[in-house]
Amino acid sequence: MGEKSKTGNAWVNFILIFVMGAIFAIGFFKVPPAMGSLMEYFQCGLGEAGWFMSACSVAGTVIAFATGAIQTKIGPKGMLIAALVCMALDSLVGVLAPNVEVFIASRFIGGLGNGFLATAGPTLIALLFKDPAKRGLPNSIWACWTAAGSLIMLNSYAFILGATGSWQGVWWVCLAIVVVGLVLTVFGIRVDHAEEMQMVAAGGDVKPWAGLTSLNSWLLVIVFACFAFIFSVWSAMAPTYLQTPLVGMDMAAANSVSSITTVTGIVGSLIIGVVLTKVRNQSLVLVGTMVLCTVAGVIQFVFTGQAAIIVVAVLVGLFTNIVPPALFSNAQWAAKTPAGVALVMAALPIGSNFGGIPAAPIAGAIVESTGSWAMVAVPLGIVGAVGLVCAVVFMARCGKYAMGAAKSGSDAQ
Repeated sequence: MGEKSKTGNAWVNFILIFVMGAIFAIGFFKVPPAMGSLMEYFQCGLGEAGWFMSACSVAGTVIAFATGAIQTKIGPKGMLIAALVCMALDSLVGVLAPNVEVFIASRFIGGLGNGFLATAGPTLIALLFKDPAKRGLPNSIWACWTAAGSLIMLNSYAFILGATGSWQGVWWVCLAIVVVGLVLTVFGIRVDHAEEMQMVAAGGDVKPWAGLTSLNSWLLVIVFACFAFIFSVWSAMAPTYLQTPLVGMDMAAANSVSSITTVTGIVGSLIIGVVLTKVRNQSLVLVGTMVLCTVAGVIQFVFTGQAAIIVVAVLVGLFTNIVPPALFSNAQWAAKTPAGVALVMAALPIGSNFGGIPAAPIAGAIVESTGSWAMVAVPLGIVGAVGLVCAVVFMARCGKYAMGAAKSGSDAQ
């Protein structure tokens, strides 16, 4: 049986998969621009509302320990379908939620879908593009699925709200979009089922915690958690902050300014990719990214002038999104074998989920208890400092490996 007998064109399939990722992200990021309306509807404060996004991180942490085994049962296309089903349930349960507890539960369901999708995407790319040398471009494009969906939702929320009259209307629109995505996934994405099941057959034997057996891997996981904390606070709280009397933006302007971070984040990811190919000591690059990420955390809610806020949004996007590429590039120095590197890569998302869980609730609780948004800079600065220390220790332990590999490459040329 030929390689392409049942699997369709790789790029056509990939484009559909990316669109499905963006559709999922549209539903996933419908909460931040709606935070004010949701708080009023459910009569809750910022601390409790912070769980509207943090519940997704809790779910992502839980499901991370099972995605390998689940994928061996239903395959990566099945995982993509499961992700979209979870997002459909997120929207349906959320729009019908009688209280805040049920609404948070709906977000937990959406978080499970995020875990499924994060596993399915890279696996499908590996299945469609058999030659590893040809996976770089699709992998780079796939890395933007969350940014694409977030950008669309932040800039269309005010329009959908105006057309439907309520946040519930936005939820119904998201549900309809996801249902369309489900139909396209089932009938439009053509993947040889026998081939995909063969590819993932051994995945259930890999445990996520297997990558947490060395200090080097723990250092990277902690850095990822610190990045996730800083990034999650901005993602969840920025639209709400921009609509407070301190800043005074209307909903449309607040969402548009918040989306600037998404655009500059893509730019930052591309820039750091070039830097990582030019600098021999990649662990030093990781230290530099954590310095900038910490700065981005501290300045998030300190300024109130609208012009200054736009500059902050630009810098937060640039300075935070450079961390993950640096982390993934440095994973190769955290273990001595290719198998060990793969385990470290699999463990890194655990740090990301753990960092995201307490971010918005802590920020919201601080604002409620102190009455000051600027005070959120304190935990953000502390968390950034912890990540920076871990990055420095990692450089001290593993920088020599990066330099040695770079020197060997130069000598070979």
